[in-house]
Amino acid sequence: LGVRIGLIGLGGLLLPASFAQTPPSVPVTPNRNTARIVSVEGQVQLLPFGANRWTTAHTNEIVRAHDRLRTGWKSRAALRLSNQSLLRVNQLSTLEIQPPPVETQPAVLDLRSGAMFLFSRDQPVEAQFQTPQASGAIRGTEFNVEVNDRNQTVVTLLEGAVALNNAQGTVALTSGEQGVVEPGKAPTKSAVINAINVIQWCLDYPGVLDPDELSLSRDRRQALAPSLTAYRAGDLLQAAAAYPNDRAPTDDAERVYRAAVFLAVGQVDETEATLRSLTHPSPLADALREVIAAVKYQTWNRAAIPGTATEWLAESYYEQSRAQLAEALKAARAAVQKSPEFGFAWERVAELEFGFGHTAAALSALEKSLALAPRNAQALTLKGFILSARNRPTAALSYFDQAIAVDGGLGNAWLGRGLCRIHRGDTKGGLRDLQTAVALEPNRALLRSYLGKAFSQARDLPRATRELRRARELDPNDPTAWLYLALLDQEENRVNDAVKALEKSQEQNENRRLFRSRLLLDQDRAVRSVNLASMYQDAGMDDVSVREASRAVDTDYANYSAHLFLANSYEALLDPKEINLRYETPYFSEFLLANLLAPVGAGTLSQNISQQEYSSLFESDGFHLSSDSEYFGNGGWHQTAGQSGTFGNSSYSMDLDFHSDPGFRPNNDFLDTIFYAKIKQQLTPQDSVFVESIYRDFASGDVAQYYNQGAADTTMRAHEIQQPILFAGYHHEWAPGSHTLFLAGRLNDTLDIRDTAATIPFFTRNAAGTVTGVSTPAYDLAYNRIIDAYSTDLQQIEQVQNHTLVAGARYQTGNADTLSQTARGPGTWTESFAPELDRLSFYAYDHWQVVSMVELIGGVSYDRLQYPRDVDTSPITNQTATKDQVSPKAGFILTPWQNGHLRGAYTRSLGGVFFDNSVRLEPVQLAGFTQAFRSLAPESSVGLVPGTRFESWNLAFDQTLPTGTYLGIEGDVADSYGDRLAGAFNGPAGLFGPVTPTATEQTVAYRERALIVTVNQLVGHEWSLGARYQLTDAELNTAAPSLPASAGGLSVFDQATSATLQQAVLFLGYTHPCGVFTQFDSVWSAQSNRHYSPNIPGDDFWQFNVFVGYRFPRRQAELRLGMLNLANRDYQLNPLTLYEELPRKRMLTASLKFNF
Repeated sequence: LGVRIGLIGLGGLLLPASFAQTPPSVPVTPNRNTARIVSVEGQVQLLPFGANRWTTAHTNEIVRAHDRLRTGWKSRAALRLSNQSLLRVNQLSTLEIQPPPVETQPAVLDLRSGAMFLFSRDQPVEAQFQTPQASGAIRGTEFNVEVNDRNQTVVTLLEGAVALNNAQGTVALTSGEQGVVEPGKAPTKSAVINAINVIQWCLDYPGVLDPDELSLSRDRRQALAPSLTAYRAGDLLQAAAAYPNDRAPTDDAERVYRAAVFLAVGQVDETEATLRSLTHPSPLADALREVIAAVKYQTWNRAAIPGTATEWLAESYYEQSRAQLAEALKAARAAVQKSPEFGFAWERVAELEFGFGHTAAALSALEKSLALAPRNAQALTLKGFILSARNRPTAALSYFDQAIAVDGGLGNAWLGRGLCRIHRGDTKGGLRDLQTAVALEPNRALLRSYLGKAFSQARDLPRATRELRRARELDPNDPTAWLYLALLDQEENRVNDAVKALEKSQEQNENRRLFRSRLLLDQDRAVRSVNLASMYQDAGMDDVSVREASRAVDTDYANYSAHLFLANSYEALLDPKEINLRYETPYFSEFLLANLLAPVGAGTLSQNISQQEYSSLFESDGFHLSSDSEYFGNGGWHQTAGQSGTFGNSSYSMDLDFHSDPGFRPNNDFLDTIFYAKIKQQLTPQDSVFVESIYRDFASGDVAQYYNQGAADTTMRAHEIQQPILFAGYHHEWAPGSHTLFLAGRLNDTLDIRDTAATIPFFTRNAAGTVTGVSTPAYDLAYNRIIDAYSTDLQQIEQVQNHTLVAGARYQTGNADTLSQTARGPGTWTESFAPELDRLSFYAYDHWQVVSMVELIGGVSYDRLQYPRDVDTSPITNQTATKDQVSPKAGFILTPWQNGHLRGAYTRSLGGVFFDNSVRLEPVQLAGFTQAFRSLAPESSVGLVPGTRFESWNLAFDQTLPTGTYLGIEGDVADSYGDRLAGAFNGPAGLFGPVTPTATEQTVAYRERALIVTVNQLVGHEWSLGARYQLTDAELNTAAPSLPASAGGLSVFDQATSATLQQAVLFLGYTHPCGVFTQFDSVWSAQSNRHYSPNIPGDDFWQFNVFVGYRFPRRQAELRLGMLNLANRDYQLNPLTLYEELPRKRMLTASLKFNF
């Protein structure tokens, strides 16, 4: 316990972001028969071989063969042996290192009296030991040997195997067994009942006694002055050392102080014996007993409300052990109120505030603690962790070193120093410090989890696995070991095992209430959800993956990694040909949020390193390089490359995305080049700024989807340049869960279209001016549009108890400078306008966790949009329109039973004109459903409809079964309604007469209803399979109300069509731990079309795809080969129902990606 509360939470945050890989060399122990002293607590002495006089031992001193080491009363020592294992020596122990009988064997640990505990994670140690009664050879990694006051030898094997023998016999011990050797008897063995009691002398017990409450007499205060002075200064070890060894307390007050001193150095038996000798009941003595119960996680029944600072401080530790963190903080505050000069109590307040993420409050309390007790090792350690959190590792190292100098047995100090050393590139030294921390406090599962994670980052996978499994055994309810085991399994391509381990970690997330506040627990759950989403994706379960990522955002809206994963998921739905733009808005919005919320060095800046690849999160400062190259059999290429770096408080990235595709029909090619440059600077621990520049060059022919490929335009060429788009953002974190985000941007886009045979409506009018017919002759079109716009967005996120509030405002302004020139025969028509675009938006959302199984979501937004009515269909006009809308939003998430979720939502929203609607921070999801779209009706069918109003209804249920089965069903209804001006020409019937440009109003109403059913199954350790069925029904109704119904050819503007598309996807995947993976999937599509004239028949077909590949160790590279559309099946699908473009012929695909 003690400083573990805040520090454990921070340690978990530091580990993923601070591991390097190439350690410098560090000094090692000279040879096999020597050891180096790591820590000295109290009186520790050495008797060198051949000497007749004991000398005081010091840290880093070498103990050679035949040297003796002894510890005094209330004293302990730790040694690092030549095989890099850690040996901890208890009080009143005498140990000699003997040379082995055979040179190739390890030295013999000759324990004459006392106890020693050995811990190793470099390798299973072949340790030989001897005592006055027995000897043995242990092949293990954790064991305790004791020679007690009855001259018994007791060997407790926590992990490993030993042959324990003497002249009377031999007994073999394995993990979890204990052997006892009595004088003159053969060894016997039994199971270990309580390992904590065996090694309780190794545990850390915090100082809780306020000496001012002891009522010591003046004589006793004078006699104990050196000890009391050290105690008040926070130096518990010196307080114990300064207590006279030959002094026998004669009153209860001094007995309580003596017990507190014994407890500070881990001597629980002596503490309890001293407390039993009290002549009267003592509340202060009960406080010490309560601390012992808290450290051992035992039950304690308090008889009365605490009345002293000592009792309140003990109560604080006990409340923490019962997972009542808020009550623990209240108790600590009560302690400082009772005794404002009590340094240990102020340190306790600081660490608990840190556990709630209140860094400023923690630092304030900590400064008071250090002013009162400057040698409090726990306080010095906490200061080191706070400095580490502020990215000041050099200053943090100084405080960790000070803490170790004061108390070399404090595990958290070694933990903090180890993390800092790893962050600075000294992986080997950091690992040794982490091993020391575990050896000093061997019962702390969380320390072992961190050590396992460190071994994993050092690419020592066997030891990482062993350490994490040991942590899981020590505390099966701690989710941390399960989380790190899951990540390790994922790196080693044990995807199914990773999923199961992380699901177990999620189930146990509430168990971290011991160390984390409710808000931070939600953040922990969100982190696990994002990791789990990535593992589901590895298993091929994309729908399950997106659901889990959406839950992460809902659990902790400020979780940047959840937003990044959603952005990557939406990116997979984007149309690379830039025609159907439905998901552009949620993709880009989520990516902006992720970059604003992420701390420097979180690995989110690079456009091409997605959250699905978690290796980027585990790197320390330095450069990183990524590349993903994919070749398609039709000659297409897709190449992404990124170079990024983090140095201290600064991160940057430069990314290139190049995509070339010749298409499947004439003039169906496109060439897309995007360059991103980003910088993130951490100004203070609470403030960061973000700058991004985007350059894009897109050139294409007619890349729209058609039912009949022969209907495509073979003469149209488009060229779009964005040079550049600029963003600047600011993030301030007022407190955990309280964030202010600001984003400003300059949007620039230049579009050129050249089409020598563009079809433009022509209205034939009679002498009275009435339209009698509509035709679509061909024109020579030259179109140029330059958009210059500016955007600002301000958002506040507040997570308060059971509510998450998100509110903000957005303002955008700009103009679209448009030139359109059309020609037909001798006539040429030119229009040039620069209509304005203006948008003002306000929004507010509240996520209310009513009870654990019920969450209600409510929101409202107001939008006022001024926009050009026709800048997209030539000939253009200068007309603008203004719309405003109040959009209510409501949703719910019910969890009626474990792993079952029922979700529903209703939303309304107002779209934009161009990509302006995608530049936003307003939430794009409600209850896990998308509520913001760039467009809803597929552009391949209707084109651009500015100022569209959207409305959606959603209902879904998903269930995860213990058998590794994942079920989901979802129903969606989405409507969009808009109107626009469509450019056309007027002219009389016949060949002669004036032709003039005009425009007519057109309304566009689109409704889409969808049913989605998914079933996924993990099979064994290496297989996964699944099925996804989607039924989509789409209706499109367009009308030109100003045109007479009697006019011919009105089908250009008036449509009432519909289509139904059924698609089923079946997949079977296999992943071997060696890295080889393969997947087979099949796609069935069946479509029917209604009310088309002439009729267009539906299509019904299957396509089959197969992939095989290899993932390199730690997933730093992946090679994949695939064959798409094995049956070489072409198809005819109506684009009215949105679908992902499928290959039209058999095609090879090959990809190579790497990330270093």
